[in-house]
Formats: sequence, C-alpha cells, structure tokens
Amino acid sequence: MRREEIIEIARAAAKEALNRRDEIVKEEFDARYHDVKLLMNNYRKLKAHYAHISPETLEVSVICSMRRKTKLMMSHVDKMLLVYKDLCQAAITPDEARRWEAIYLRYIAEERMSIEDIAEKLGIDKRTFYRDVGRAMEDMAVLLFGIEAIGTWKPKK
Repeated sequence: MRREEIIEIARAAAKEALNRRDEIVKEEFDARYHDVKLLMNNYRKLKAHYAHISPETLEVSVICSMRRKTKLMMSHVDKMLLVYKDLCQAAITPDEARRWEAIYLRYIAEERMSIEDIAEKLGIDKRTFYRDVGRAMEDMAVLLFGIEAIGTWKPKK
C-alpha cells in the first residue's frame, strides 16, 4: 500500500470519528446517568447486601470479595451523599437546596414514599420532582466519578 493511500485511509477514519463524536459522547452520558440511577435505585439493597451477611456464613472467597467491594463502594457513596447534602444545604437557590431532599426521600430514607407523596411533601409537582432528581443524579455523577463525569456529561435542558 502506498503512503498516499495510508494517509487517505487515516483521514477518512479520523473524519468518521469526528462525525461520531457527539454520538460517542451521548453514549458515555447515557451510561454514566444509567450507572448513577441504577446505583441510587439499588441503594437500600446494596447497603443491606454487606450489612446483613455475616462473614461466618460466607464460605466462598469470591462472595467475600464481592461483599468487601460492595462495602467499599457504598462507603464512598455514603461519603459523597454527605458531601452532596452539605452542598445542597449551603445552596443559594431553593431549587438546589431541594435536590437533596428529593433524592433522600426517594432513595435513602427508610420510609418508602410514592413520588406523588414526595412531591406533595416538598410542595412541588411531579415534573419538578423528576427534574430535581435528574439534576441531583448529574451532580452525584461528578461526586462519584470525578473528572470522568465532566465533559461527557451533558445536562438536560
């Protein structure tokens, strides 16, 4: 293959990658949003996973390893939730301040409430609740994943 042909192929590949950039960024955004949403949806279960299993009942080392990984991750999640709570409580706008309450009542509080009941308790409509939770997930992605979440995370408008 001649040098010119190689250069032309490389240019075509680079052009294709640039054309797909937005699609790739969107896929990364969707994956991170999905990860945070999945994590928060399973928060109570993950906490119970390592809290209610005694090491004596675990004989398989892989299960023990999964338990340790879950505990380590949930410890990180708990720390970042406290950071997020502090950020929300120090917020200037009521919208920002309310986001902590929205995710706390939806995912963390022991008493489970319907979305309608949470919205009523917060004095907002369901659409505002969903918007608050969506923005809270974006904020939590940055806290949980750091710089990895910046640049690929496109806030919904």
